[in-house]
Amino acid sequence: MKESSTTSHIPATTTTTTTTTTITTTATNEMNEKQKLYSPREIHLALTNKDDEMVVTWITKERINQPIVYLFKGDCSVVNNNNNNNNNNNNNNNNNNNNNNNNNNNEHNSFNISIGKSIVYNGLEGYVHSVTLNNLEFGKTYCYSVGSGNIYRSDIKGLVNQQQQNKKDDQDDNIDNDNDDLLRWSKWISFKTKSNEIDHVTFGAFADSGTWGDVHEVVASMCRDESLTLAIHGGDLSYGLKEEVWDTFGDIIEPLASRMPFMVIPGNWDVKEGALQPFVNRYQMPLVYKQPTIEKKRISATATTPSITTLQTNPNLYYSFRYTHVYFIMLSSYDPYSIGSQQYKWLVSELELANTMRQQYPWLIVIAHSPMYSSSTGHGGSDTGVRTQLEWLYDVYNVNVVFSGHDHGYERTHPVLAEKVLKKNHNSQYKSKDGTIHILGGTGGATADPWIDAQPNWSAIRESTSGYTKFIAHKQTLQVTYLRMNGTLGDHFQITNEYPALDSIKSTKNFSNNNNNNNNNNNNNNVNSNPSEHTGVFLLFFALIVFVFPICAYYKLPHLIFSSLVPKPMISNKSMV
Repeated sequence: MKESSTTSHIPATTTTTTTTTTITTTATNEMNEKQKLYSPREIHLALTNKDDEMVVTWITKERINQPIVYLFKGDCSVVNNNNNNNNNNNNNNNNNNNNNNNNNNNEHNSFNISIGKSIVYNGLEGYVHSVTLNNLEFGKTYCYSVGSGNIYRSDIKGLVNQQQQNKKDDQDDNIDNDNDDLLRWSKWISFKTKSNEIDHVTFGAFADSGTWGDVHEVVASMCRDESLTLAIHGGDLSYGLKEEVWDTFGDIIEPLASRMPFMVIPGNWDVKEGALQPFVNRYQMPLVYKQPTIEKKRISATATTPSITTLQTNPNLYYSFRYTHVYFIMLSSYDPYSIGSQQYKWLVSELELANTMRQQYPWLIVIAHSPMYSSSTGHGGSDTGVRTQLEWLYDVYNVNVVFSGHDHGYERTHPVLAEKVLKKNHNSQYKSKDGTIHILGGTGGATADPWIDAQPNWSAIRESTSGYTKFIAHKQTLQVTYLRMNGTLGDHFQITNEYPALDSIKSTKNFSNNNNNNNNNNNNNNVNSNPSEHTGVFLLFFALIVFVFPICAYYKLPHLIFSSLVPKPMISNKSMV
């Protein structure tokens, strides 16, 4: 059957002997294998630092002349139907002409062609290609295909406008068969841009995936959820230290990451030697600092060694982005984050900015791989080092949710600060100022970790399953649901927005080193807010000064009163002698 299908494309003048068929099939297979080296794989989308842009990235095993993306606004069924019609109309030219005329009048026949760049890095036997799509509109569906070769594709004939079609017809005689081969192009894929301010946005988050275990099922479950327009990975993507493992992960995640922005942060496995290069180059995020920095690091003396100063390279894998009603801060647990560090200073500035934009982005969510709160015993549990440095900032600036991974399982806290539960609500209904809720979402497919026996007081729920956390962000509510990979409900809670509808938000909480000044200000405010408490005393004192004291002085009343109270001295006759 395979030979028959292949030889059906051989010209009629070819002798159809068994030997010729075998040779032709072998040659065709070799050509197809060669073409596969140019075929796009591991396609994924990512946001940039501009609202109307999206970047598409993919891999090929061989070098291509230039990476190209075809894009049009609309559903991919338009071009898919065109291809079906072209195939069916090989036996009916009249129908083909009618379909082409209809398609030319379709509103989706305006194709944009974008050209990007390619890079290589040490260890990669292939090429990474990226193309930036710009001038995208809010809340619209787009269809795209990536690849290389001839810029005028044969599979969209009848959909392009007449001017483009004429150019293609003029070049048909000069087109190389290899360049025109559709194996160099991906299938048509659709995505939807983020909604505008009046709509809600739905996104999914998970961490700790790998290439084994439940990762296939987790990705499949997210692909079935057509409401998702954004996917966030909290680190430990492939667990690979070799390029082929990253290739496998890229193929696994492509059905999801190719149809929505796939925004990632590093896990501990992603910054290891052999993993950092593929992580940074394959998954290009809108980082604050595009290049690593080198800083001096002092190692304290021990009983046997003196203190020394070394050079430390920081990859600077942190950034932020805003998506409809949500302000995301994507932290790197593996860049310095202590007070005074570059990331710490940046974090403070981002938190301050986010709180001035609370009217437009009421929900502030931090993504960081290492968890502040975890009752798992798999990978160390709660990271108290991170908690000591950063938790008070989250409290000061009213961070709503912190999403993390590292430990493999799902766990959600009550609003908590320094392990003290700020509010317990058995109905899982919270207010935006109740405190920060922490979610451990290491449910991306890696083998589950065990829990400590006694569930801590701050832990609201925990379980050892695989799945993803779904967020639905409206202006006034943030609904959070944990969905197991089989579609069943694992957890649900809701936060209601308490921020004013007008005026930018400033933190009502204060840094610890300003507490004394705040107390004085509070005392002054209390006095000013209750001026009537000492009114009587003030009026009495005023009357004494203005009226009573001057009258008494004029009539010498103090002298008369004093004289009447003090007895006169007795004078003897002897004293007069």
